[in-house]
Amino acid sequence: MFGDVCKIAMLYLMDGYKAGERSGHGMKRVVSAQVYLLALVLIGLTGMMFLEPWIVRAALLLIIVICGYAAFKLQVSSVKERRNQELREQEDLAQRNLIQVINRLRHDWMNDTQILFGYIQLKKFDNLQPYMEKIKMNMQQESNLSKLGIPSLIAYLLIFRVQSKSLELEVALDEEINLGQLPLSGGLIEKLVRQTVECVQMHAAAGEDESGKLSLEFALQDDGLLLDFVYQGPYQKERLEKAVKESVGTQAGLYSLEHNDWQEGEAVITIRLPFLL
Repeated sequence: MFGDVCKIAMLYLMDGYKAGERSGHGMKRVVSAQVYLLALVLIGLTGMMFLEPWIVRAALLLIIVICGYAAFKLQVSSVKERRNQELREQEDLAQRNLIQVINRLRHDWMNDTQILFGYIQLKKFDNLQPYMEKIKMNMQQESNLSKLGIPSLIAYLLIFRVQSKSLELEVALDEEINLGQLPLSGGLIEKLVRQTVECVQMHAAAGEDESGKLSLEFALQDDGLLLDFVYQGPYQKERLEKAVKESVGTQAGLYSLEHNDWQEGEAVITIRLPFLL
């Protein structure tokens, strides 16, 4: 029994020590206090095993209870602090991603504005209308993207477009569609989109000065939803085909690989998600 207690205490100490190493100096001080308290607990248990007088045993028991409780409270506090630290890191990452998206949008708007001013200064007025139509179409696409109805998926698509250097992602949305209201298993759309996009990115063979282009379209049908992916650019044909079939293979009742076509410089992947009855 005493040996089991010692083992548990040692595991507890090692876990706390590793957590302290991952955290700052404040956490290390907490871990040090836990080490001393648990050391006192072990000393008290040892004393109770070998000392006979009941008053000594009672005193040791009191020490064990107090030190054990204090160590437990410190552990609860350290776990809470680690969780708060993780939340702060996640919040910082979300803020950095948001700033990146805003900077990308600002950059695109500045480019469009400079081109328009250039046409005006050069008096190429015939070029203004088609370029304005292009801007209008892009704005409509962005508006439709923001109304997909799955916030985490929207954030993923926007951030991927900003951060990815090897793969250009285009989401084709000619009309508004609220994916969050479709009778489909929760999280399934985002899961399949992420898996497919990351699979293509992993096996795209674009060089430093070039990038492949992946187009994603959501096609709404009467009895289900189609995810249409079209990749254009160099890629590892056999590896990508195998990886897609393994990661996005058919799962009865939830989704199926409706169509796939592998050509030189182009790959087509269509996934069908039937609506739940």
